Amino acid sequence: MSQEKVSQADHIDNTSAAMSTPPADTGSLSAVDDGLEHEGNVVYWKSFPFLGSLLAIMLMANSLFIGYSMPVNVLSVIDADIGPSPNIYLVSMTFTLVSGVMLLIVGRLSDIVGRRYFMIVAQVFSLVGSIISARANTVNVVIAGTVLSAFAGGAQQLYPMLVQELVPNKYRLYGQAAITFSVLPTIGFGTAIARAFVANENMGWRWCYYLNVIVSGLSIVLLALCYFPPTFHMINKELTTMQELRQLDYGGLFLYSAGLVLLLLGFTWGQGTYPWSSAHVIAPIVVGAVLVAVFFLYQIYMPLKQPLMPIKLLKIQTFSAVVIVGCVGQMVYYALNLLWPIIITTFLTTDNIKIGLMSSTTGAGLAVGEIIIAPIFKLLGHPNYQLAAWSVALTVLTALMALVDQNGQTLSLCLTLFGGICVGVVEAVTIVISGLVVPPEDIGASQGFYTSMRAVTGTIALSIYVSVYSARLPVFVNQDVTAAAASSGLPTSSLPQLFTALTNGTTAALDAVPGMNSTILEAVTDGNLLAYHMAFKIVFLSTISFGGIAIIASFFVQDVSKFMNNFVNKTIHRRGEEGQAPRHNEKVVDSEEV
Repeated sequence: MSQEKVSQADHIDNTSAAMSTPPADTGSLSAVDDGLEHEGNVVYWKSFPFLGSLLAIMLMANSLFIGYSMPVNVLSVIDADIGPSPNIYLVSMTFTLVSGVMLLIVGRLSDIVGRRYFMIVAQVFSLVGSIISARANTVNVVIAGTVLSAFAGGAQQLYPMLVQELVPNKYRLYGQAAITFSVLPTIGFGTAIARAFVANENMGWRWCYYLNVIVSGLSIVLLALCYFPPTFHMINKELTTMQELRQLDYGGLFLYSAGLVLLLLGFTWGQGTYPWSSAHVIAPIVVGAVLVAVFFLYQIYMPLKQPLMPIKLLKIQTFSAVVIVGCVGQMVYYALNLLWPIIITTFLTTDNIKIGLMSSTTGAGLAVGEIIIAPIFKLLGHPNYQLAAWSVALTVLTALMALVDQNGQTLSLCLTLFGGICVGVVEAVTIVISGLVVPPEDIGASQGFYTSMRAVTGTIALSIYVSVYSARLPVFVNQDVTAAAASSGLPTSSLPQLFTALTNGTTAALDAVPGMNSTILEAVTDGNLLAYHMAFKIVFLSTISFGGIAIIASFFVQDVSKFMNNFVNKTIHRRGEEGQAPRHNEKVVDSEEV
């Protein structure tokens, strides 16, 4: 018996009665009190609570990218305006740390007690955090606002799951495509929008946060009015609130939170804040890794009634495989995220608006990829081959970025766009499959675990890329610039001033170097660009190893067509009504299965 069949048996009723009683209508949904008699129930699917909930989730997803991704793209501008501060990097690091830890916690706890108030409170945090950051006069106040936004981010990053569990299984990829289309303006063009705010004297960087105040506020209103998924009492038919709280996995909560914070902290500090050999980096990574290992042992061997991370999920072969594919595939993509903006400013343009537009190719490509895969995934079948093919394409396209130099604008735009499409497909497929093959009552835990693992592996990837790039660039600059200066006639005695001028980065500083002329300046500029090209090349080629892991893991993904039926995980109800909350003994029967 395949591992998926074991998983399915965990959360559906396999009795002959359940399988022998067909639904009343063709294509009907049969659930314990979901109120949906058949798939064509237009009243429900077009109702204000359902559509309002989808719109609220879409606004929440946009809030994530507006409130974090847009400000992070203009941190240097923020620092120049209300700084300078050596703590400006904490804006990015704080969000990664706090939201990464909150993902599994929010996902799992909302599985147990219901999602409504988790999402509403998260958006309140996002609203307040953005107001604080927008009104900040110091970098430290921006960091304080970011902490609140990061707590919100732990729920906001679960937006794919919120949509998936509201639609029939066979339409989950369409749901993913719809939510991705809704965030296309922010995930695809957020960088350009942020830089447009900066370029507008009447707006500035603060509008990155003001825009999020508006979007978060609208989502709060819609969540409060429309979003009524199953409540605690619908999910927990036998236990009281206090009984459920006593059974929560507080030991796992501590081990997971502490371990993940230390791991993320260590790998983030290793990106340039401290040397890799320093205790500031080694100690958090070692202690964090030990705590995470203890966490998994604790989950396996302790008799927990409500484990934070049900280990049974990791025993599902397809779930574990898609988590590896999604995480490692993202590690390949992070090379583009890190280096593409640097490539643009180094080789292609210094115009602020053009930088924003060109930087959008990866995000726009990702959104396009998630949209185009929806109608063809089930048609093509064989998810293992599909994931392997897209992982190969992503690996090859990213590795080809090693060819890009100052003459490669068209090539680089095409590679980053199509590379983004590939990672979008991989992301959409792995997110949907990871939610399909697990018991319906554990979808929050599965998606929280998957997303938090992506945060960890993404941070590790960035650490590796930053370390390689930072280590090799000075070597190549010294080698290539020195050779170019010597061959063009610059006196050897002027080399120290030349490297100081290159660090300064201004034409006036270079012109002031003794012995400098236009011929030498051109040669030195070409040598400096060659050094950057070589440093970029090594980083991009290093992604091939990660791509290889994703390709291999793809072949362990099994057929999921049997899961793509009319099953609906949760339904939206009106206040006082019963909503569907599938548990172990419930099944939505698809007429094709009977």
